[in-house]
Amino acid sequence: MKQKIRKIRWLIAHQPQHLFVRTAKAFSDALNQHCAGELEVEILTYADYKKNYGEIPDLDILDPNYPDPEIKINKGIDAFWKALFDSQIEMSQIQVGIVGMLHPDFHALDLPFMFDDHDHVSEVLEGPIGQQMCATLGQKSGVTGLGFTYSGGYRVIGSNKPIVNIEDLKGLRIVTQNNLTLGTTIESMGGKAITIAPRLWQKQDVLNNVGDAIETTYLRFHGKHVLKTQHSMFMTTILVSNKFWNTLTEKQQWAFRDAALVASRMEREWSVADGDKFEQDAVKNGITIVDISEKDRLTLKKKSQLTYFKCKGLFTPGLVVNMRTRH
Repeated sequence: MKQKIRKIRWLIAHQPQHLFVRTAKAFSDALNQHCAGELEVEILTYADYKKNYGEIPDLDILDPNYPDPEIKINKGIDAFWKALFDSQIEMSQIQVGIVGMLHPDFHALDLPFMFDDHDHVSEVLEGPIGQQMCATLGQKSGVTGLGFTYSGGYRVIGSNKPIVNIEDLKGLRIVTQNNLTLGTTIESMGGKAITIAPRLWQKQDVLNNVGDAIETTYLRFHGKHVLKTQHSMFMTTILVSNKFWNTLTEKQQWAFRDAALVASRMEREWSVADGDKFEQDAVKNGITIVDISEKDRLTLKKKSQLTYFKCKGLFTPGLVVNMRTRH
């Protein structure tokens, strides 16, 4: 009797959705190299899920067009985790700042000036530290981490008004993802940090009515001016439901990890290429990019140490030092 192919529902739970579809496709292609005829990945946007299944109405709240960000982050995220924990969806990919709700160590990946360059990122994410974080996540929650991708790569500061140095940040209302990424640093410099992470999933017209500038990545920016600070990485984690994971054979679990490694490396390369293209097309698109000076970079880095001090007890002892240490 022919073996029935098991379908794996991968919900694209991160914006912009079209970018993360390509990661899921890369994972699917890599998995097929090992498990063709056994497992098949079904890639679902929110609209796809609603059309094909619709089992969890509250997932609609996470749609980028849903109007209320407070309901989005509370009720919507709760529904998302429940769907993964119960294996109503088998896989997804979501930003590390939200995974940190389940395992605080993931917040360390958002810290300012944690990583020196992309090689440093790969060393941490693909080495023992990243592997241990993913495994511990599985022990603490209903999902296991399989790998890490970028969500645009390095963060920058964007505005509709020119910002050419860190002095220009003083007195500004700056929308930040959270206090760990840049919020605490901004406050220490005389700016006002507005942490409204849920609204970053919507159109970034928040600049027009909420803040004067925004912490973002190139691919999410809709303004005219960028201060290229590269102070923090915007990342996501590929997640698999433990209930589903535990039904896989040892060979299949190995195939999943290998496929996640292949897909995550490809996505990080694509994200860097996307950033390069954004810079190449900036003048044509009417966007001004100013590189932060070395003096300002060192000042910003020094100010960011307050963030490290404030979150000292949040992480596993020794984690931050080990992440910062190059091997």
